[in-house]
Amino acid sequence: MKRLFAFVFLPVVLLALEPVNLIKDGGFEKDSELWLERSEINKPGDFDSTVYNRHDPDSAYIGNYCGSIDGRIRPAQNLPFNYGIIGQFYQPLAYPKKLKDLDSLELFHMVLFREEGVKGSTWAYGTRLYFTRSSDGILIDVVYDWAAPDLTPAPDNPSYKHFPNTIANEGVWYSLKRDLKVDLIGEKDLSEDIELDTFLLFGTSWLDRGTWRGQKAFFDGIRLTGYADYDVGVKEILSGDSLRESHPYTPEARIKNFGREPADSFLVIAEIWDTSGLAYYDAVPYSLPSDTEEIVSLAEFTPDHPAPYILTIRTVMEPDESDEDDQLSKPLYYTGIAEEPVTHPDAITLDVRSFTDPLCVSYSIPQGQQGTLTLYDAAGRRVGRMTVRESGEKSFSASLPSGVYFVRLESADLTLTRKAVLLR
Repeated sequence: MKRLFAFVFLPVVLLALEPVNLIKDGGFEKDSELWLERSEINKPGDFDSTVYNRHDPDSAYIGNYCGSIDGRIRPAQNLPFNYGIIGQFYQPLAYPKKLKDLDSLELFHMVLFREEGVKGSTWAYGTRLYFTRSSDGILIDVVYDWAAPDLTPAPDNPSYKHFPNTIANEGVWYSLKRDLKVDLIGEKDLSEDIELDTFLLFGTSWLDRGTWRGQKAFFDGIRLTGYADYDVGVKEILSGDSLRESHPYTPEARIKNFGREPADSFLVIAEIWDTSGLAYYDAVPYSLPSDTEEIVSLAEFTPDHPAPYILTIRTVMEPDESDEDDQLSKPLYYTGIAEEPVTHPDAITLDVRSFTDPLCVSYSIPQGQQGTLTLYDAAGRRVGRMTVRESGEKSFSASLPSGVYFVRLESADLTLTRKAVLLR
């Protein structure tokens, strides 16, 4: 049920569903336990030395973390002939998707060889998509992979479809982006009604003619896009980034139901954190028809002390097929200073070049008058002041920390204030 007194209503009926990322935690960046791991060994014996790492920051390409599968270490001596290990990260899809409901596959990948710079010391890594043919239950294995230079790819057959590539250069990130309908319906002539139920990343290590072949394969930024039945999320935060003492602030966001099915019951949650902990919390029970969005306003927050603040707005629903759109955050800046409107545009001007170091301003005041330029931090404390005449440019100390500042120009009875953001 919608909390009618706490939102601005703006329904939008869209022309088509937006594809979303159906892989939960595609970047291994948050709830990494959603990725399961296992090894397949093709010979009897417990010789697996594969190292799995869901949070491997050594070579992350985007975000903060990167998942890796490392099979470079030979697991044991006197292994059986043609011994191999396939290390895997995988996810079963909670709601299997027909091929016609899928859009594209994207990921970043990188490899390190067992012997530095020697491509022949590696075997293969890549990604697999397991489809089920509903007519007879046959499993169709679709493979995108990168393999050793002399490895002969297995040919396609009714239950195995292959998109081979040569092994990438060591230590270089590459991207994969494929249109699944073009690849699988167009090129491979698969039925649009087969269902994807498992997505898998793998690294293969192999004992080949007495030589142990393996590699460390990194994966990051994984996106399997398609159309969800159940998915709500935060499209954007609409409320501003300034807080003033004793002035109410209303968190506001655009919330969307990305799914085909109605979202009959979910929560929109807003939290504001400062340096000491949670300063504000509000939760709104909500509902949305399929493929619609609305602007939701939550309860007011009135700050009572200067501090850096972070606003987070998120949605919580079960089931929810995609988590990448569930939450957005933004910093809020506390200030006792506000920008005034220009009431005498020809008599006084003030411009601030944000992001520069040192912080530079240009100004003009009436000829023959003397004025002052004053710099305040976000809490309203004065951190700099200088006397100026007529027009010109000035800069404040280069030792200022990053943050939000306000510059005030005063001359006679004229005053003008501008906000500046300093980044180092």
